[in-house]
Amino acid sequence: MDNVELYCCYSLNLRKYLYDNGLRYKLAAKNPNSDSLFWVYVKNKKLDKLLNEWSANKQTSFGE
Repeated sequence: MDNVELYCCYSLNLRKYLYDNGLRYKLAAKNPNSDSLFWVYVKNKKLDKLLNEWSANKQTSFGE
């Protein structure tokens, strides 16, 4: 079996952004230590692209 890289998302806003751009998570779970919900995605080119866009948009909105 190939090694699969995973990305854990703890942000509801980011999860919505990824969903709105056609990306679906593989698993949702609750962190037993913090009781926070998180979503797990398989890392791929589309996820990397969307995360880069998300980061760029966040920096732009903070810089205004």
